[in-house]
Order: sequence, then structure tokens, then C-alpha cells
Amino acid sequence: MPKPKDSGHIDLSQLFLRVQDQMLANLAVSTVLEHPTACGAATEQHWIDLFNRYLPQRYRATSAFIIDADGQRSRQIDIAIYDRFYSPLFFLDAGQSHIPAESVYAVFEVKQTLTSKWIIDAGRKAASVRRLRRTSALAPSIEFPKPPPPILAGVLSLDSIWAGPCVSRIAPLLRRLPPDQRLDLGCVLRHGAFEGTENFSDPHDALIYFMLRLVHRLPQMGAAPAIDFSEYPR
Repeated sequence: MPKPKDSGHIDLSQLFLRVQDQMLANLAVSTVLEHPTACGAATEQHWIDLFNRYLPQRYRATSAFIIDADGQRSRQIDIAIYDRFYSPLFFLDAGQSHIPAESVYAVFEVKQTLTSKWIIDAGRKAASVRRLRRTSALAPSIEFPKPPPPILAGVLSLDSIWAGPCVSRIAPLLRRLPPDQRLDLGCVLRHGAFEGTENFSDPHDALIYFMLRLVHRLPQMGAAPAIDFSEYPR
């Protein structure tokens, strides 16, 4: 087999398109072969694997409940992106991860087919996380407790219920969500990705646009605040 030419140049967009093609294939196979419940779990796992493979190592992705020091718990979150280095995972309920709210950077709802119903439900799930109380403690390198940054939220899917480009359908739905249900980012692999209510990608750039916007937004949030564990035993 001939060796590839050492041209000193690499097309990053082509690499991402290959990753996107692989995701499309994986999610399409899950739809055909899996029982609906198993299909949902397989779809979530494909997205979790993608995040854990390509996000910087300080971040980790998993399905989880989010909890706070007052004993409040979110709805079940399909994918939570959380602090990898300083966050404990509490396994309290049949092996399901429970993550302290202070450690969460972003939450995503995952569906095979995006509809207006699932956009609304994703917003409500985001609100169930954002309403939790997050502590912030002093640490040797921290002079003052750090205020927790706003948690990002979004939706991920293979397809949408709308034929053709769906940005015109998604934007009005996003604008109608209350502030605590805001969806910051989303990716519909076959139709495009969005950031906020004004910025949308072309369909063929869906995954690269979404991942690069997420990787841009996460560092802007800074490090997760130091958890005040003295409040959790209460």
C-alpha cells in the first residue's frame, strides 16, 4: 500500500465530515435494529462516546441525575457534561450517576427525531437543573468563593419532524422558552446545528459547527467552583 503523501497540510473539515458520517451511520443503525427503549439508550451512548472522545480531558459526559446540597434532584438528564477532575460521582439509585450541581457545565436532551414537544421538554429538563442551589467554597488557590457560571443546555438528534431545512421552525420555538428553560446549543445531524436563536449552520456542517461552538463556550465558563462539601451532609 503506498504511503500517504506528506504534504504538510490537513483538511480539518474533512476529518469532521468523516466523524459526522460515522455518527449518522451509527444512529441510523440504532433506529433500524434496536427496540425503541434500547434505541434511545444506544443513541445517548453514541453522543456520550463522541463527547468523551473529542472534548478536552477536563470534561466528562454521562447520563445522570443532578443533585444539590439541599437534597433536591433534577429530572433524569440524558447527557450531563461535568468537571472530570474535582467532581465526585454518587451512585445512589440502581447504578445511576448522581452529580453535584456545582460540577455541571452543560446538559443535553437526546432524541432520534426532534419535534416541538421535545424542544419544550428539553427546556424543562434544563430548568430542573438550573433551579438547583450550587455552593462555592474557599480553596487554597481561591481568595473568594467563585459564583457558579450559567449552565448551558441543548438538544441533540439525528433528524427532525420537519421536512427540509428546519431552522425556520426551531428559532421561534427557542425564542418562546422562558429564561430558565433557555436552550443554548443544538445539533440535528441531518439538518444543521444552532447556537442561540440567530446562528445556524448548513446541514453538511452540523457536527463540526456544534462541536466547535461547544468547545468554544466551555472554557469561557472557567473551572467549576470548589464544592462546599460541609453543606452536603445536611
